[in-house]
Amino acid sequence: MTIDTPAPTASSRTLIDEVDLPADLAERRRRAVAEAVAHAEPAATGNRRAAVGIRRYGPGCVALALRGRFDRAGRERLRALAAEVERQAGTELVIDLSGLDQCDAGLARVIARLRIRCLAREARVELHDPPEALAAELGQFRL
Repeated sequence: MTIDTPAPTASSRTLIDEVDLPADLAERRRRAVAEAVAHAEPAATGNRRAAVGIRRYGPGCVALALRGRFDRAGRERLRALAAEVERQAGTELVIDLSGLDQCDAGLARVIARLRIRCLAREARVELHDPPEALAAELGQFRL
């Protein structure tokens, strides 16, 4: 049996899967990032070079993984997802950037805006393995 579902609209909310994880927050965070990485989906239709994975690991806690190389369509899709990620990450947001092939200025702005909005809401924000240029732009210099 086929069920017709309407095409997503700008006002529809993104479903962020929550995984069953252990009670220890650090372990939940680690596993949620691994799940987000493992289940990253294409960022935009027709763009197999860029992927986004999102997992919740508790109330207000979201892991976001970015993979590949984001073109304009991928950045727009990420920008659209950012509002839902921000809404759900009221306590903590972990962004894994280890799989990015590159980070251009447009993608850096999307990531920075999401980070700033979460920090303004007093959510904890962690960036994992950002490209060197992005880390410098966000004031997270590597030693």
